[in-house]
Formats: sequence, C-alpha cells, structure tokens
Amino acid sequence: MRGIGWLLRRGAGPLLGTCMLLASGCVTTTEGGFTADEKLEVERRVEAASAYLAKGNTEQAVVHLRRALEIDPSSAPIHDTLARVFWQTGEYELADEHFQRAVSLDPKFSRARNNYAAYLYERGDIDGAIRQLEAVVSDTLYERRADAFTNLGRAYLRKGDAAAAEKALVRALKMDRGQAPAMLELADIHFARGEYPQAQRYYAQFRAQTSRPTPRSLLLGIRIARASADRDAEASYALQLKGLFPASEEYRAYQAMPSGS
Repeated sequence: MRGIGWLLRRGAGPLLGTCMLLASGCVTTTEGGFTADEKLEVERRVEAASAYLAKGNTEQAVVHLRRALEIDPSSAPIHDTLARVFWQTGEYELADEHFQRAVSLDPKFSRARNNYAAYLYERGDIDGAIRQLEAVVSDTLYERRADAFTNLGRAYLRKGDAAAAEKALVRALKMDRGQAPAMLELADIHFARGEYPQAQRYYAQFRAQTSRPTPRSLLLGIRIARASADRDAEASYALQLKGLFPASEEYRAYQAMPSGS
C-alpha cells in the first residue's frame, strides 16, 4: 500500500505559510505540540478539502490534505477525508487504509465510523458496516444518531435480520419523528409479514414526510394499497410510477403483477 508517504510526494506544489492564511497574524502559543495557527490551518484545510470533494474536485482536495498531513499526520479528520477522496476515485485499498487509520487514531470519532460504515455497506461488507454503526449509535452525543439508527436498520435488513432491523428503525423514529427512510423500511417489513394495517400506517407517515417518491416507494405503495383493497390509492401510485419512472425496474414489476393480486 502506498499510504501517507505516497500522498506527501504526490505533485508537491507551492505551499502557503500559516501566517498567510490567518488575517489576525501568527500566534505562537502551542496546544499538544502544535501552534494555534497550525491547528487552525489543519481545520481549514480539512474544511476546504471537504468542500472540493463535494464538488467532485478530488485533485484540489488532495492539495489541501497533503499540506494538512505535513502539519499533523496523526489527525483523524484528515484521514477520514482522505478515505472519502480515495473512495470517490475508486482507490479502495487506500480508502480502507485511511478509514481504519481514522478510527484507530480516534475510536470515538463517530463521523469517521459512520462514513466508514457507508463505504463498507457499498462494498458489500455488511457485517463490517454493522460493527461500525453499532459503535456510532452507542455515541449518545452524536448529532446524526437517528440517521445512524436508520442506516443500521437497513444494514440488518440486507443481512436478513428483520427483527434487529425493526428494533433499530423504531429507535430512529423515537429520536426523530421525521425519519422518512425509517418509515419506509418499517412499512416494507410489516408488509412482508402480512401486517397490512401497520404497513399502511407507516407508509402514510412516510408519504406525509416526503414529496419526492422513488420507484421503490411507489411500488410498495401499490402493493400495500392492493392488499388493503384501496383501489383509488393503488391507481394513484400506479399513475405516478408510470409518469415519473416509466423505464424503472419497479414499473416493469408492476406491469408484471397479475391483475387484482
């Protein structure tokens, strides 16, 4: 693995000094071996890299992260952001290396664990994603804990553990009554069990929370409406599915459904 050394050697260009970044001038006090200026520069570099990454500009993100690494190679936020860069560029070995480095440097860094879980889920390592998400939801001060419970529920569903999924999704809703994704998953779970009133209740809550249906949500609505003998709702969802997503697999699945079944 190429790791940090490769990144630091990659395309080195002119670097701005700390004083040039701070309008207030240089501060010489130190915190944990770093000057206040250096600590602030690392934070600003990580923020800038994240902004470039959001725009798809990984090269500029790397420029800022390279400078940040030169200041503090043991910063968990730097390694978390680097991991997301390499994830986006398809360099998965490096992405995994830096995610592991981030959570190793700061085991309580829930944002990094949450990002790592999303990466592992996408890569098909569901058990790995669950381990990271279980650590995230145990952080009672994490600002996106409800989202993490929803993602944990989805991971358990993909693993085939509906009971554990339901438990996580219900927790998500207790924390945030507006968790529309959790409502949709719970509607699906109850529909699969043949518990149609419960499925209809969660689906109605989901519809009240979102104005942007997906092919999956519309097909589930059709199935719940049909099971509940609600022909008007079924026709409405079917019309939306046809009008919004005529080329989707879900619309083809709807067309293949036996009439009245």
